[in-house]
Amino acid sequence: MRYFLPILFLFFSSSFSNENDHEFYVTTTNVVFKEEKKTLQITCQLFIDDIELLLKQNNPELRLYPDSDVKKIDLLLEETFKKVFRIKLNQDWIKHKFIGREYKSDILQCYMEIEILELPKIMSIQNTIFFNLFEDQQNILHFKNGTKRKSFLLHSSRNMVSFPVD
Repeated sequence: MRYFLPILFLFFSSSFSNENDHEFYVTTTNVVFKEEKKTLQITCQLFIDDIELLLKQNNPELRLYPDSDVKKIDLLLEETFKKVFRIKLNQDWIKHKFIGREYKSDILQCYMEIEILELPKIMSIQNTIFFNLFEDQQNILHFKNGTKRKSFLLHSSRNMVSFPVD
């Protein structure tokens, strides 16, 4: 009986929690320079329920996984990423192309790409996704060029990082 009450409490407290009550609010974005293709390939991993909550702010009927409207969701994701994810090469903000997305368990992976002739000396990356929704939101950023890798943690008080590209 001594163990039954705590287990029962855990069951009921988790059963009635909000679907967006995560222990952590985090995204992971990988930016990889592919020299042979002359591109920056970008993969952003988001929790499905978080991105659905963000997109529902202006589209309350929208549903992900299964999608309520594939074309509309793709368009909304593309528009969202243009606002919240930006890359500056040297002194110029560069537009990225939304390639597509796929679901992996409770994660939505979004793919983007930027065509570039060569890597700049300095790169800046800004990622503000979910900062307007979750106070504790953190966005992990990995940059890879060949065997060299750099990682950064972005949050509401540091939403952009600039670094030399080797």
